[in-house]
Amino acid sequence: MATDTTSGKSAWKDLKRRALTVTLGVPSIILLLRHPITSWLFFQGAHLLCLLEWRALIPPTAAEGDSDDTSTTAARSKNEIGDGNDNKGDRTEKQTSTNGNTILRAILTKLNTKEEAANSVSPLSKSMFHLFCCFSLVITVLPTALLPLALMFHGIASRFLPHLILLTNTQSSSQTTNNNMNAAFFTAMQHYQFGLLYLSVGFHYILQISKVGGPLHIGNLLFVIWMSDTGALVVGRAMKKRVRDTNNATIKEVKNGSTDWNQTGFFISFIKSISPGKTLPGMLGAILTGPISALIYPISLSAPIICESEAQCIIDEDVTSILSFLSTPTTLHLQNLFHNPYFQKALLGLILSLAGILGDLAESSVKRLSKKKDSGGLLPGHGGIVDRFDSLFVGAVVYYYFGFGF
Repeated sequence: MATDTTSGKSAWKDLKRRALTVTLGVPSIILLLRHPITSWLFFQGAHLLCLLEWRALIPPTAAEGDSDDTSTTAARSKNEIGDGNDNKGDRTEKQTSTNGNTILRAILTKLNTKEEAANSVSPLSKSMFHLFCCFSLVITVLPTALLPLALMFHGIASRFLPHLILLTNTQSSSQTTNNNMNAAFFTAMQHYQFGLLYLSVGFHYILQISKVGGPLHIGNLLFVIWMSDTGALVVGRAMKKRVRDTNNATIKEVKNGSTDWNQTGFFISFIKSISPGKTLPGMLGAILTGPISALIYPISLSAPIICESEAQCIIDEDVTSILSFLSTPTTLHLQNLFHNPYFQKALLGLILSLAGILGDLAESSVKRLSKKKDSGGLLPGHGGIVDRFDSLFVGAVVYYYFGFGF
């Protein structure tokens, strides 16, 4: 079919833009990561851009829904008036004037509703965003041991915001406006609290890896995660037509009653409910590319790192110490296996690829609720900064504890 050929070409239509972004971006990142100060500035700059993009990813509120309903009503009235004019060309001047007044009244109602919704939602939403930015910046520079305390104080401060008189003293006192304001606030609170756990904590561990491990370790994290993303993209798009044909065949079998959907398609349907573009071959491509990339990268996980204190150096022992109290042949074999540098690197690549998939799905869920395809358009072919760092947020936590935490 012609559609298959077209879809095959369109699947790679952004390849030039992606290649251009990578060609310009990768050398620049390598240069920035070579020095601690430029590395810190690079990640904090990306952090600030992610905060701005995160604000744009808030799901639509009830107030926006009401304004949309008003917009639909005005459009319907306009269409009905237009249809009447087409069918009855002999309307009098008085009727035309009445129709014009109706359209004007509908437009004014739409503008007033939007202004009322903006006035009722804006103060709390802005305050929540400012609170989110302040705590996010603090979290990136706090010691890791104080992260729970910062998250707790952010949650408490978020709950206090609606009770502040200056923020809740709106001009309108209608019940509908108050309900819209409450819905908007709780939507923003849930969105920013998840952003603090996902985005801010992720950047904290990225900066910690850059500080403790230096350019080699942060480079290892970026290389494995981004190569895993590339493997998912290439394999997923290469197998896109075959996956589509398989899904169509499965749907036909389910309709005929020869296949149980709960047994064959639950996992795929769950993934596609989060991100319709995700495919099983794409995820398998990421899982395979991760270990291969980790094996290629020239680093040994047992290489010395910079310790902030003696306590950290004591904690930073081999994971095999967990099994040292046993002396059975099985545990001795596991200890010897874990001391193998190739096994360590392959295991790290596998874990990072799984963590990257989880982080990518988390951001896809946020974008789906906000009804947006990308978090931004700063990176041609890649979307926004959050789209490029989504897998790193979870992967950085895993890398930190796998390499430094045990």
